[in-house]
Formats: sequence, structure tokens, C-alpha cells
Amino acid sequence: MGLSSPAFAEDIQVMATVDRNQITLEDSLQLSITIQGTQNTPPPELPSLPDFRVTSSGTSSSTQIINFKRSVSITHKYRLTPMNSGQFKIGSVRIRANGKVYSTQPITVVVQKSTAQNKSVDKSVFVETNVSKKTAYVGEQLIYSFKLFHRVEAKNFDLSMPFGASHFQKEDLGKAKSYQSVINGIQYQVQEIAVALFPIKPGNAEIPSAMLDLDIYHRTRSNRRGFFNDPFFGQGIRAEHKVLRSKPLSVEILALPEKNKPLGFKKIIGQFNIQANLGKNDLEVGDTTTLTITVSGKGNIRGVTFPEPDLNNQFKVYPDQPEFKQTVAANQITGQKIFKFALVPLQAGTVTLPALTLDYFDPEAKDYRQVKTRPITLSVHPSSTEETLNHVQSNSINNTLTKPEIEILAEDILPIHTQLNDFQSVDIKVGTSTLIGFVSPALLFVIAAFFIRQQKRLTTDVAFYRNQKAYKAASQKLENLGRSQNSESKEFVSELSEILREYIGDKLNMQGKAITAAEVEHKLKESDYQANAASNTRKLLEKCEALQYTPVSSGNNLELLNESQDILKILEKKS
Repeated sequence: MGLSSPAFAEDIQVMATVDRNQITLEDSLQLSITIQGTQNTPPPELPSLPDFRVTSSGTSSSTQIINFKRSVSITHKYRLTPMNSGQFKIGSVRIRANGKVYSTQPITVVVQKSTAQNKSVDKSVFVETNVSKKTAYVGEQLIYSFKLFHRVEAKNFDLSMPFGASHFQKEDLGKAKSYQSVINGIQYQVQEIAVALFPIKPGNAEIPSAMLDLDIYHRTRSNRRGFFNDPFFGQGIRAEHKVLRSKPLSVEILALPEKNKPLGFKKIIGQFNIQANLGKNDLEVGDTTTLTITVSGKGNIRGVTFPEPDLNNQFKVYPDQPEFKQTVAANQITGQKIFKFALVPLQAGTVTLPALTLDYFDPEAKDYRQVKTRPITLSVHPSSTEETLNHVQSNSINNTLTKPEIEILAEDILPIHTQLNDFQSVDIKVGTSTLIGFVSPALLFVIAAFFIRQQKRLTTDVAFYRNQKAYKAASQKLENLGRSQNSESKEFVSELSEILREYIGDKLNMQGKAITAAEVEHKLKESDYQANAASNTRKLLEKCEALQYTPVSSGNNLELLNESQDILKILEKKS
């Protein structure tokens, strides 16, 4: 066991321990919080751990009776995955019980860098990432692949594979593949997953490091023989949790050249073909045929569009919804997009549909290309069915009807108005009070429905509840912190950092205390916050982390408090 720190009360003892206090970036450590004397306490309040990713590993409870004395305890377990190398301090863990607060002493942990992943070394498990090209054009398809090599049993994979959303659009390429590979005479089982990345802007783009959590199982041989003296039954299994990280990759993204660029180019990148077919070439005026345009190839084919063809008012054109079919072969996206237009000829004669063109940029040729369809000729005949015109002839004025077609059989009790002069226009004026009387019930109904829905959502949607209450809770905590007379500057800065992380965690529905400053900036940008606000938030958190380990003055504390309040207002305004 690593370091431990108890805190005693009359009946309750709290102890925080770690399974080891020296690890590498490939490992993780287990933090155990044991509460003796009670099993009915709220979960422990963990300190701010910006350099670790914290995952709950469950709880366990126990009851013992020694010398007729009953002893109960509960243990909360957490897995801490390091994000950086160095010496770090796990701050005090707080437990609230019986109206009191119990705290543990800090624990120091040393995280060393991982050993170099050299394939020539007999490693039992390692990861590898690569990208199909180091230099690509905007819109060109890139293949980013992640490979896990292992020659021992591996389970419980948790892969985090960021791709740089500010520089790329991502499209999945299907499920992971599994195969075997021999490296330096050693056979490995390989798990590979690949995604297609499409650059969206020129510049030097970075694909961040991927991180994989997994459990590996080593078979150990015992000195004792098992059943039937069989050595197989003398084997044991030792589980080990590993955290594997890949190296970040850089890609240079080039802008599309201006030379030979077609007018109105629509940023179609790849290699394509185009075909046009007509449902029937011999038809009559008023009949219908279908023009089908099929674009196929590899690249960003999903972005191909075709306007309604200009047929010189010789046809009525009715466009249909395009169809898109995608296939993945050898980690390459190919497919076809089908456009259909219903054509109704308006006049007889021989008509030629003009050729249709598609301009695209070929990244392999590094130049613009154009494909076109063949002109299509069709014959339009006059309509074979003549329209009949129904003539209506009125009776002569001098003709007299021998028998009336309408006879008055009886009259209603109320007078029947039969003269035009009996009808008058009535000017109805709608007053303000009448208008309010009609509109207000509907308006009140909409307002009431909105508030009822909001209240219901607050009770059922945890993420929405956290988002709505985040600013008010954080502002109140900052006000209380500003009124405190705490002279210990480091605790002041630590609590300030914790308030900021809790606010961001509530806004983004994540564990705020365990998130790093760099992750805060990345998550805020992913959630469409302005880059300037995200960068300022990261800098403020890094400043708080630095001041926790150096002497600070109260003047600096007040400046940090004011800066934190300004950051909260900016983030809340942009959310």
C-alpha cells in the first residue's frame, strides 16, 4: 500500500490510501477512502485533481464483531489515471458525518514518463497511430488509424480518440478489424479502428494523442501441480490495468490552388465519374420521362449538388430528392449520388438535352478536372388524345318557360330576404379590450405550458438541471469566498479553482473537478464557446494551479476572484 492518512473523531475514523505512489503514464493508481464507524455518509468530497482523470470503481462495505463489539465500515474506490508526468499532490478528502467534517492529509504521487514504445523490445502490449498523408489539400480524404498490438489477453477497452474538430470533419469507416501480425518474429493480435478525416481549413493541423484504457491478463505459473498433475491447472491469472497513449500527429493542410480554378467551384475533392440516362426517348406532349444523373467515385461525394437543368422552357422540370449510397473498401470511402428530374415536354419535335458537367479537384494530379455526360436526343410527338370543349348555350330571352323549375312551397317563420337591398355592410370595430380578451387566454396557456415543461425538465433531465443552476451556484460560492476571512492563500486559490471547474462541469454535464485546464479549453471550444473565452479560462485555471504551490498575497487573491467573476459572466452570456 502507498501512503495513508487517518482522521479520528469519537466514533468515526477516515483513511485515504493509494495502492502505490510511484507510477508511469501507462499505469493508473487506486485511491481508497475508508470510513470506519458508519455506513451512512454522503460520498466523499474529492479535492481538485486537474492532473488526473478520475473514475469511480464502486464501493464495498464490511461488518465485523470482535469481542462482542460490532464494527462497520465502507470503502469508496476511485481509479486515478495520470494525464501528465511529474510530482503531484492528492489534496485532502472531506467526509461529512454527524454534522462534522473530517479531512485526510494530502498524499504525494510521482508520475514518470512512459518507456519508449520500441517494437524491437519484447512488449506484451502497445499502440500505434498513423495518418495516410502528412500533406493534404482542403477537403481531401485522409485515413487516420489506431492499432492495438497485444500478445496477452486484453479486455475492457475504453478508447479516447480525438481528431482535432477545429481542423477536420470526421466520418466513421465501420467497425474495428481484428487480425494477426508478426513483428520481429513475435506474433501479435491486432485490433484496428480507422476514421476518415476531411480537412476544413489550410494550415498546420495536429491530431491529438489517443488514449486507451484496458485490462491485460498475465498467466503466471505456480510451483504446485493442479488436478491430474496437469501443468495447465497450475497456472494463475494476474490482471493489470494499463493506460496507453499514442504520439500526436501533424498534418500540413494546403489551400486549393487558384490556377485553373473553375468559376463557381464548389470544393468537390476526389476522383469522380458522371452518367446521365433518360427513362424513355420517345414520348408525346404531356407525357413524362425521368432524367437520372449518377455521380460516382471517391472523395467528398456527399457534398456534390446539381441544380435544376436549364432546358430552354421546352420542359417542365420536377426535381426529386437525391439518393446517396456509400461504401467503404480498404479504408477508402467511395459511393454514388443519384439525382432524378421528372421532365414533361411542352411542345412536339426533336429535342437534344445538353451535356451536364461536374468540376472537381484531383489531389493526386494536383489539378482541376471536369467530367461531363453525353447529350441525349429524344423525340416528342403531338398528343394522341384531343381535348374536348364543352359548349354551353343559354336560352333565348324571348323563350318562356312553360313550367317553373323552382316553386315556393312554404315560407319560414322568420322573414326570408330575397332582395339585394336587404343586405348591408356592417362595420365591426374590434376594441383593445376585445382583442386582449381573445388573445390573453392563449398567451397565458403558452406561458403556463412553458413553465410547466421547464419544471418537469428540471426534475427529469439531470444535464439541464445542472446547466440551469450552474451560474447561480458558482456566483454564490464566489461571493461567500470573497467575504471569507481565510488567511491561508493556498486554500483560497484551491477553492477558487474548484468553483470554476464545478461550474464548467455543470455547464457541460461532466465531472468538473477532475478535468484539466487544457481539457477545459478543448471542451469549451467543442461546445461552441468563443476561442478567446476558452483560452482565458484555461489561463486562469493554470494560474490558480501554479499559485497553489507558491506563496501568494491577498491582493493577488482578490484579483483572481474578480477575474473569475468576469469569466463566469462571459461564459454564461455565450452559453
